[in-house]
Amino acid sequence: MEPTKDAPKLDRRQMIKLTGITMAAPLAAASCAQTPPVAGGVLGVPATSPQRKWAAENLRGLANLFLPSFQPDLKTLDEEGVRHDVRHAKAMGFCGTMPMINWTPPGSAQWETYYRTIIDEAGSDLPVHGIMLYDDVEKDIALLRKQEALGVKAILLAARYRADITADELYDQMARRIEATDLPVILYAALNRGRHFPHLGPAGQPLEVYDRIADLPNVVALKVSQPIGLTSTMQLCDAVADRLLVAPVNLDFVPLLARHYHMQWSGQWNGEAVQTPATQLGNTLLAATVAKDYAAADKAARAIQPVHDHFFRLQSEVIRAGAHPWQHNKYYSWLGGGNGGLLTPPASEADHVPILTPEDRAAIRAAFAASGLQATDAPEESFVTGRAAYARGVRVGDMASVPRYAG
Repeated sequence: MEPTKDAPKLDRRQMIKLTGITMAAPLAAASCAQTPPVAGGVLGVPATSPQRKWAAENLRGLANLFLPSFQPDLKTLDEEGVRHDVRHAKAMGFCGTMPMINWTPPGSAQWETYYRTIIDEAGSDLPVHGIMLYDDVEKDIALLRKQEALGVKAILLAARYRADITADELYDQMARRIEATDLPVILYAALNRGRHFPHLGPAGQPLEVYDRIADLPNVVALKVSQPIGLTSTMQLCDAVADRLLVAPVNLDFVPLLARHYHMQWSGQWNGEAVQTPATQLGNTLLAATVAKDYAAADKAARAIQPVHDHFFRLQSEVIRAGAHPWQHNKYYSWLGGGNGGLLTPPASEADHVPILTPEDRAAIRAAFAASGLQATDAPEESFVTGRAAYARGVRVGDMASVPRYAG
């Protein structure tokens, strides 16, 4: 049936609003029918602003989430251990790192030291990402100013919002934060408190708001949290992948999505769980998708599957409970050459952070081996203390406590 001359045209935002959860169906059908990829999708994202040019050049491969190291009191930063992990992040080929500040919150005595140490050791080789995380715009802008002064290169917008916020209010609160800086801004699609909105879009993803906010010139990317499913991730890609670098944390989605959208990075998460300096499986996968070499991407996906599946099962369930498996994440990093060291669970997560048991450690090593990753042969005690502290002569008996770890 031919359209009439007066038939109205639908723009991208109207289509998103009308189609909602059905948006992924045509894409899935297209994949099965081997139709040509979405126009413009696999050709990359136009660098239409200085910030997007920076992102195109710098957000390539994996970026990690940086966890601190502490001295035996588990309170005082171990600056030597922190510097070790910055050098480790470089050796891993990460395209950026974002300091996790649960243990050194803004305003604490060690927050600035933590950032300054990381940024100093990172130099020009490793972009350091900052974060906006509050539920108050002015507090986030004040935090932004401090991070700008220290020299971060990009900002993750991970603020929290009222559960009953309207689409216009959400756009306004996001835009006020974004327009307060000239830094590249990365959006964050998630399912946890204050970051997902069932009344604004399918599976809680405010697709129309993301589509509108993606028009701001210093918005460069969208990080898609691990628990978000494939259908929702495809809907997010439909909304913004023509302008933003979409970064699924779940690498299992990447080979499929890359056939329809440009995929070149994934971050800020525990990338140490899926690669080592010598065998950079995540970077290999993403390099293949950038090159549109889908046979190489599928081969990399098969290699990474054992270690990725193990990490996904662990991490996704703990995140849904409102926490992170911090000791396990540090162990992943240590296995590949990172500093290691234990972390006292933040008070809000204390009941949900799993204990790192001997069985867990053996399972992580087995997953590494199944994916062809060479694990360290350093003494396990050097994980508990941290490599830097162990080299200084610190032993488990010197620790103030051994939290969430079973020997």
